[in-house]
Amino acid sequence: MQFSESQVQSLAPNPAAFTAGKKLSSKEQWQSFGRSDRAIWGAIKGSGSSPYLVQIDTISLAYKCTCPSRQFPCKHSIALMLLHAASEKNFATQEEEPEWVKGWMDKRGTPPKPKTEEKVRTEEEQEQLDKNREKTQTNRLLGVQEGAAELTMWLKDLVRMGLLELPSKNQQEFDRMAARMVDAKAPGLAGWVRALGRLNYDQGQAWQDEALGIISKLFLLLSALKNFDRLSPLWQQTIRNLAGWSQSTKELLADKEAETIKDHWLVVGQEVETTSEDITIQRNWLMGCTHNRQSMILNFGTRFTNIESNILPGTIIEGEMAFFPSVWPQRGALKIQRAVTNSLPAEPMAFETWKDVHEYKAEQLQVNPWLNDIVVVLKDALLIKSSTSWIVCDSSKHFQQLPSDFDIEKTLRWVAISGNRRLNMVLILRNNVVMPMGVFNNNHYHLL
Repeated sequence: MQFSESQVQSLAPNPAAFTAGKKLSSKEQWQSFGRSDRAIWGAIKGSGSSPYLVQIDTISLAYKCTCPSRQFPCKHSIALMLLHAASEKNFATQEEEPEWVKGWMDKRGTPPKPKTEEKVRTEEEQEQLDKNREKTQTNRLLGVQEGAAELTMWLKDLVRMGLLELPSKNQQEFDRMAARMVDAKAPGLAGWVRALGRLNYDQGQAWQDEALGIISKLFLLLSALKNFDRLSPLWQQTIRNLAGWSQSTKELLADKEAETIKDHWLVVGQEVETTSEDITIQRNWLMGCTHNRQSMILNFGTRFTNIESNILPGTIIEGEMAFFPSVWPQRGALKIQRAVTNSLPAEPMAFETWKDVHEYKAEQLQVNPWLNDIVVVLKDALLIKSSTSWIVCDSSKHFQQLPSDFDIEKTLRWVAISGNRRLNMVLILRNNVVMPMGVFNNNHYHLL
């Protein structure tokens, strides 16, 4: 596969690692480098007498370097990918890989043996384990419902006083209520409270609609928690997730009953944000080229641990996606990954006009009213600068306004890719905001 500089930058664990890797990416820095149909590799002078040996699995995107760095990918791996991106023709394809590359790649193709055998439990032990789990879940639900009841009273007080009083509220009041929800083991509810406190109350009257939307959805969620026992099992799972129950990727991948879809998954974009608790959240958005299903893969990191991800924006992953159970399954995890390429087998389905997009969004909100992020493809989209902002216009001359802080660099990339022609565009619909992620041109996907 062929890397681009922007893709390599998205893989870097931090900006400093990317900058350091870029300084080492000229071919003069490398003693040797090469490639095969499944890997690229190279040797670069290190601080000792022996060079560092760098190898990258280009099928399932993994890295190995003999340097002592604890970052993945390290600056040498980043440098090798940047070198390949800038001068692929200089990488001679070799039929025989060096032994140190071949041994690592062959080992990666063999499933690892379990370190320990799984303990075989008796029927009584398994029954007791199930009872303990059920008791833990019941106790947590009771705690969440107590917190939800407290938050309901707080919301009613806000409404009783009137939304126009919100701008005068002290930020500490929102922080205290959010902390109370965390104590009640409902971090999802805390997120809604923080969102209400973070609104831009200096932005004219726009905040009023946003505040009303947050309060309405939150009150609906609190009502669902109050009537939890009356919901279907799938709705109960959905409400748990919204309230902040964690979802185990390991358990999902081991679940033989989980929904699994085999497809070529186009990674249409990636977002990274750091929360107030210093947790880094990486959201990867994917679309199935055949089934037109969308998926979101979440990765997490902290100030002490970097995000280790093999999801490269703009590439196509051939594999099987497992979905967490929900009334509207979206979050998933790759169960089997067979290859990573830049070759697009087919474009996902595109909506003809904005009217079709909004009808689709309305249908999905009827299924899940808390649905926030929806990935769509708009056919023959055109990016236009209006008097006050950028807009995305469809073929029928209807348009949707982009956020005021839309990145000018993305606009320049749009012009460079499209020549100001209409192209099919991938967008994320988030509340009332539209965010362009990339475009299709000549059977290739280009990130903005």
